[in-house]
Amino acid sequence: GLPGDDRERLLVSAQQVAELKPDFIRIYPTVVLAGSPLAKLYKEGRYMPLPLKDAVTQVKELYRFFSRRNIQVIRMGLQATVDLDKGSTILAGPYHPSFGHMVYSEIFLDMAMSAIKSANPKGDRVGLHVHPRSVSKMRGLKNGNIKELRGKFHLQSVEIVPDDSLKEDQLKVNALP
Repeated sequence: GLPGDDRERLLVSAQQVAELKPDFIRIYPTVVLAGSPLAKLYKEGRYMPLPLKDAVTQVKELYRFFSRRNIQVIRMGLQATVDLDKGSTILAGPYHPSFGHMVYSEIFLDMAMSAIKSANPKGDRVGLHVHPRSVSKMRGLKNGNIKELRGKFHLQSVEIVPDDSLKEDQLKVNALP
């Protein structure tokens, strides 16, 4: 979301970072902070930050990019603080106190959609098995993933089932009676 960035430049930057072989990375989408040079561009109409949804999608892509290269992503989005949450520090941009959770939720939604399509479960009730620490990620903010899956696949019920046998990034689907 930097001025002049597009998807291609984003991926070139990601590749350059990956070539440095870092032990871990943090991904921060660009926000406009009061008093910054970017704030001046924003106020002049010369810079428009990414909408939250687009930033989540971009960071999801970056997360997958780095994960495939065994580079650990230890943070996505700014750490929530009292000052940031007051609303006077960030003028514009994709800030959300649960930004990282939103990215993980999108990843799990993609996994669930793919798994349901592949499994083609009979009936209108499915169980999505995930590691207990991934239950919230699978549900999404305000159960948004469950609502999305119910609507897309015309399901009566989507149950999230904690399953210790799975890794934190795994998902299994089955039809429910």
